[in-house]
Amino acid sequence: MLNKILHNITKLSADLFCKLLGQPSVSDLKTQLYERNVQIQQLEQQEKALYKVISKIRASLELETIFRTATKETCKLLRIERIAVYRFYENWGGEFVSDFEFAELGWDDVETLGKNTVWNDSYLQEHQGGRYRNNETLVVSDVYSAGLSQCHLEILEQFHIRAYATSPIFVGKKLWGVLAAYQHSQPHEWKKLEIQFLSQIATQLGFAVKQAELLAQAEQKAAELHKANQQQEILFNLVAEIRESLNLDTLFKTTVREVRKALRADRVGIFRFDTKSNYTSGEFVSENVLPDYDSVIAIKVKDHCFGKRYTVAYQQGRIQVLSNIYQAGLKDCHLLVLEQFQIKAQIVVPLMKGKILWGLLCVHQCCCSREWNTSEIQFIRQLAAQFNVALEHSELLEQSRSQANQLAQANHALALANSKLEKLSKLDGLTKIANRRCFDELLEREWHRLQRTGNYLSLVLFDIDNFKDYNDYYGHLAGDECLIKVARAAQAVLKRPTDLLARYGGEEFIVLLPNTDESGAIKVTNLIHKSIEELKISHPKKNSSQDFVTISLGVTTQIPTAKSSAQELVDAADKALYKAKEQGRNRWVCAAKL
Repeated sequence: MLNKILHNITKLSADLFCKLLGQPSVSDLKTQLYERNVQIQQLEQQEKALYKVISKIRASLELETIFRTATKETCKLLRIERIAVYRFYENWGGEFVSDFEFAELGWDDVETLGKNTVWNDSYLQEHQGGRYRNNETLVVSDVYSAGLSQCHLEILEQFHIRAYATSPIFVGKKLWGVLAAYQHSQPHEWKKLEIQFLSQIATQLGFAVKQAELLAQAEQKAAELHKANQQQEILFNLVAEIRESLNLDTLFKTTVREVRKALRADRVGIFRFDTKSNYTSGEFVSENVLPDYDSVIAIKVKDHCFGKRYTVAYQQGRIQVLSNIYQAGLKDCHLLVLEQFQIKAQIVVPLMKGKILWGLLCVHQCCCSREWNTSEIQFIRQLAAQFNVALEHSELLEQSRSQANQLAQANHALALANSKLEKLSKLDGLTKIANRRCFDELLEREWHRLQRTGNYLSLVLFDIDNFKDYNDYYGHLAGDECLIKVARAAQAVLKRPTDLLARYGGEEFIVLLPNTDESGAIKVTNLIHKSIEELKISHPKKNSSQDFVTISLGVTTQIPTAKSSAQELVDAADKALYKAKEQGRNRWVCAAKL
């Protein structure tokens, strides 16, 4: 009892002495220490909550799922009655997206901001996004004491809004929308950590929208290319069924040779019209002829009679069958052309390229007249029908080849885009090193691989000492730059392609070292520790003799077994890291020596 009285007297005396000296009392210092610990705990809770929300956001690439998850989790973590998303139009008007809204029970049936409610704020339209273009937040603890205009207040009352906080959502450099937190039942004093958390979620939503846009573009391109590929495949199959080869020169030579043999004719030729002659001139482009008769290749033929009398009939499918040219009632101009080529009898079948008369398939008997039988005429007719398809498709084939080349190029570009997208999904957006997702995947893979081989796996977990003080003093932009410099310095230490540096969360980084025992891991740890010290980044840390940014590290090594897990390895590194912090920071601790 006496000791307690003496203790109280001593405490009162100390407090009175501190007060006389103008210094904070012991009680005040204890209170400040308690409040500081509470703030640290709140910050840690916020970081864990933020990581939880971000993990859920990144678990999906579907935009609707991402926003529903983000609004729901944010609403619950901030203990706010409603979270909504406002999306800007091109004219800087906008709407609240019903699919992206979440409200707590009791407020979800009240007239909502959902159903794609249009809310065209004249100020935002006039100033093209206003303060949000400058990435500023807007916080109102009580709409009735914020000095709002009457028209603005009436809109807020319509939706029973008593307090709100908003943060812009940027997609790249473009202002996409606003993430808004609303309190309906009563005023709300917004804490700094709440606003910071809301801004961080808005930033992550911006990343998610950008990633979803890239994915949608890639999927649309893939769908278009897949459709085009199917069309080309159908076309190739049809062409292949029609003809074994669609090389026209080969096809011409094969056709005239086989037809002459089959019909035992003196000459078989393929005649092509000059496209600009209106069917009055042309030439034979291919033939197969007996040695006793003249070749007609490359001889220009001009026949004005044909253009006037026969063009329309041939376009309609006429076949000319002449057993004796002198008994067919032909005009002299026509007879002169036939006599020029020693023709006594012939079969002439039109060759069509679509609806255009392209040329003629000609079977000549030169030695004498000839009676053509029905089977011979039918054979020529069927062959010409196949040839017509081949002619038409030869052009289509050329087009399809060109399209196939374009398709191959587009597929290559798509593959590159998908590869780039995959790489981006595994990179930390700020530091450009691997992200938590990439680390988790590689850790599991290496754990199982080394479990089979029986080799060591080491981890080095480190973070920046007193990083919150750094952020508070220099601001978040400087804090981001600090993280980038630390990441680059640590990355430069790693020389093997199998080693991985990843951003584990906030100012925390982790290094994966496959096939590395404890001595090797400690060597890498020392190099990383030294590389950060050599950066000499100024840091106004309290209660420290160091004026530069330092890091604390935890290192652990293990041979993976079936009875252990990769998470145990991470936990061991984490414990080692916190041991380093307890021992005064700016040092490393090995898990095996805890």
